[in-house]
Amino acid sequence: MQSLRSLFLLSGTVVFGSVLTFPALGQTPTGSSTPPLVAPAGAIDTVPPKTVVETAFTIQSGTLSLSGTLALPANYSHPIPVALIVAGSGPTDRNGNSAGPLRAQNNSNLYAILAWQLANAGIASVRYDKRVLGDNLQKIDLASTSIDDFIADAIAGARRLVDDRRFSKVILIGHSEGAELVLQAVNRGAPASGIVMMSGAGRPIMAILREQISRQLPPEEIVKWDSAFARYLRGEAPGDVHPGLMSLLQPTNRHFMQTWVKYDPAAEIAKVKVPVLIIQGGRDIQISEADAQALKAARPAAKLVVIPAANHVFRAATTDDRMAQVKLYTDPTIPVVPELVPAIVDWVGRLR
Repeated sequence: MQSLRSLFLLSGTVVFGSVLTFPALGQTPTGSSTPPLVAPAGAIDTVPPKTVVETAFTIQSGTLSLSGTLALPANYSHPIPVALIVAGSGPTDRNGNSAGPLRAQNNSNLYAILAWQLANAGIASVRYDKRVLGDNLQKIDLASTSIDDFIADAIAGARRLVDDRRFSKVILIGHSEGAELVLQAVNRGAPASGIVMMSGAGRPIMAILREQISRQLPPEEIVKWDSAFARYLRGEAPGDVHPGLMSLLQPTNRHFMQTWVKYDPAAEIAKVKVPVLIIQGGRDIQISEADAQALKAARPAAKLVVIPAANHVFRAATTDDRMAQVKLYTDPTIPVVPELVPAIVDWVGRLR
């Protein structure tokens, strides 16, 4: 069965989500090779440090059991804050890596690294595999899967943590699409002391998607896309469209897209009743600083942190060129920008 691929891709290109765009549509990077899922033992960004203890953690969401990992400081001895890390788009696992055919395209290990660094700062975390991975993929009907299902998973995770006496408060941390999910989760009753939005969109997905495609295709192809996508959302055959975009128009993913396009991040953040931290990279080629500013404008009380050199997976980038950023998505040993975790830790420390 095909994995849910709503926000991306084809021919080696992901246009939105926790991965993104290697080359232009239809091209393959020259000289590229598939990186290993795990780097050699001892690599600091692929192996948990001895200061962190990891154990299995399961979240029950409806009839599904979502497999996860709890990361605790090795010297943990009293109630501490805990973060639920909610993944970005596509078949992304608990560590922030893409499974199946996309694995070679996003092997950043971002969520695992984030969890370990948070634990070293005294904040526990739980990260979990999305419902479209592993055994759960055989238990769900992809054609009827909606964004509400992923929101429900985040709510279930928050409720599981708030009842755990080991933890003093629950924080929801969402990356990319996950940033949108945590917004909706708290607005639908997820218990949380605050939420962190990392690389979160500030506009509806249709606008983001169109912008990303327009960077890679000529205007005449964008006109075709607009018509094709409108037909697709109506339940019709998309018709004439660039071949590299057909993966965005799979019938299996139609219901998910129909539910996602109704969501407006700016309107959603304006309704949030808990503190919000927005973290945005200045070299993010998927979500722009303008998106972060739109979120901030919709909720002036939110704290905005812009890390100038950070890209979408919070590695330091020297350019906005897509091809030049490929390695930053595929090499988990490249350090996460040093500003990321301290910004979260400082903000969590100020929460009531």
